[in-house]
Amino acid sequence: MTTDTFVIDNITIMPGLAAIITESDSQDLIEDPTNTISIGENDKIAPWGRDNDLPDKVFAKIMKSDVAASNLMFNIQACYGQGIKPMMRRIENNTVAYQECNDEKVMQFFDDNDINGYFHEQCTDFITFFNAFPEIVLTADGRSVYSLRHKEAMFSRLGVVNNKGEIVKHYYSSKWNSESGSANKENTVISEVLSHYNPYADLTARITKGNRTRRFIMPVRFPVPGHIYYPKPYFWSMFRSGSYDFSSLIWKYKKTLLKNGLAVRYIIYIDEKYWQIIFDEEKIDRNDPKKVKDRKEEEFAKFRNFLTDEHNQGKGLMALKKTIQTGTGAIVEKYIEIEEVKITSKGGEFIEDSSEVNNVMSYAMGVHPNMIGANPGKTGQSMSGTDKRELYMIKTAMMKPFRDRLLQPLYLVKRYNKWPNELEFVVTDYQFPTLDQNKTGKQEVAQS
Repeated sequence: MTTDTFVIDNITIMPGLAAIITESDSQDLIEDPTNTISIGENDKIAPWGRDNDLPDKVFAKIMKSDVAASNLMFNIQACYGQGIKPMMRRIENNTVAYQECNDEKVMQFFDDNDINGYFHEQCTDFITFFNAFPEIVLTADGRSVYSLRHKEAMFSRLGVVNNKGEIVKHYYSSKWNSESGSANKENTVISEVLSHYNPYADLTARITKGNRTRRFIMPVRFPVPGHIYYPKPYFWSMFRSGSYDFSSLIWKYKKTLLKNGLAVRYIIYIDEKYWQIIFDEEKIDRNDPKKVKDRKEEEFAKFRNFLTDEHNQGKGLMALKKTIQTGTGAIVEKYIEIEEVKITSKGGEFIEDSSEVNNVMSYAMGVHPNMIGANPGKTGQSMSGTDKRELYMIKTAMMKPFRDRLLQPLYLVKRYNKWPNELEFVVTDYQFPTLDQNKTGKQEVAQS
């Protein structure tokens, strides 16, 4: 590159021009794939994302954002509550009551399988990806379930539906990401998948018919309209909307400012699709880093010339855009935008913008910013302890649909192992009453 251009954290900086160029790379992150992939003659896999590595890309994005990472951990902790407890359901004085389970077989199963460790991992995958993949392991004779295990969602892929519209295979490998190698039959564990509609009846029928398989996957997913294989969590909207990229840009800009003393006048936004069009038209290999780098520098030179040439004052810049039809009309997708930055005081830039985008991302992730302090400042949106207590109780109550799905494998085990009918699995939560109600300031309640 020329001496007046350099790159920090994927931002191209032009000190002489007092401009930075940022390339949007999150809005197309969650695009659906167009083709299936194969690791064998009879093993066709539904890719997870355009390049079959969407879980890795999404999690890498989350871990680069303080707000997203903290919100995600908060939601995982809220889903986990105080863990799963086996309880016996009783009717006392016409009301439902619970008492701790003391059934020896049930308690032995919980101890042998570290069920709360299993549940914590399931919560993590389910909240992050809306997908979890528990594994049901039977005894050698197939008469009972002796193990319930967690299979990492990042390493899991589902087979393409058969002619009956059923998913019947699960593929497990750490080699889906091209950087880790490539998945093949030698490094991939292939498992049978139990019916989504009635896993107990399906499992019973298979064993009764003499199926020698003793390990089965029972996929658990949070329903999202139109997604057969991998539901997209609703909070991923922050990638599509651009709020994630804007939040990242603020901190990269501040880092640039502090590191280089650069007072930025312009921010030039370039959508990733802009480069795709150029590379396709000019037959440039995207896998050749030197050609990509040289071609981008050529394009950056055009921006430098345009913004610095006095003859261009008052003129417009030719830029690509695309009109996309939607169900309610049409939207315009711009591939290039130039924004002039108005600096107020060095070090205090974008404070209001940072607060706004933190709120937007927290809104998308269903976390009230005041619960974890997502807003800068000493007194931003302060709340009373009562308000926070109510927010916490509302949050844990809203976790019930997630917990219901995650508890389904345990109820399959209960039925298959013929455990007591009165047995229920509950996730307990702390509630925080006022000190005049409870001097400890907390009490544990069960959410059935």
